[in-house]
Amino acid sequence: MMGEPDVVHGAWTRRSASIDGGPQFETQHVVWLQAGTCYADIRVPFDPRADRRCFTGRSFWEGDAYRWTHHLDLDDGGAQGTPAADDVGLLHWDGAALIETGMFPTPSGAVAYEETWVRLAGDDGPWLALEGPDGCLVRVGDHALTVVDRRRSGGQFAACYRVLGADGWRIEASIGNADALPDPESTDDGWAVIHSAGRARVTR
Repeated sequence: MMGEPDVVHGAWTRRSASIDGGPQFETQHVVWLQAGTCYADIRVPFDPRADRRCFTGRSFWEGDAYRWTHHLDLDDGGAQGTPAADDVGLLHWDGAALIETGMFPTPSGAVAYEETWVRLAGDDGPWLALEGPDGCLVRVGDHALTVVDRRRSGGQFAACYRVLGADGWRIEASIGNADALPDPESTDDGWAVIHSAGRARVTR
């Protein structure tokens, strides 16, 4: 459990990205959910040149920088891979938008990036973060993201982003066999509650 959540707590979508000072663009449907210290991020391409991405873990401030650890990561190769490196960026506000800047590695050296994040409507309701040895669920208000990685035991990686509507939780984006993943009303008994609250998010 924790006290008041951080100002980045909530449901975010990426509006655009820029690489090495170039023009802003977007090739993926990107959603980042932050509940307390736990987060989950899914990126499903709508451009054939883009890749699928999904990762979860804990995140926290380090001075002026913000660090996202990668507990589960689609890109780490599962049983045969190595843990993915943390992401570290600088965050600042531009009106209601959250701007993330930093560097990412490439074969020819580190390259600068900038990402613009905006809040999704309906992220000010109850919040929940569950973790298990091979999965997690993060809920913020009307948004929930479940991620399960069973590749180390011969299974598959799957992720499901859901939005709560009048008829219940509906799938908005997914990777793998999303229909089999639990929603916030039907979670696995073996998962531990890391954060749970009915309070609205804080504002800056």
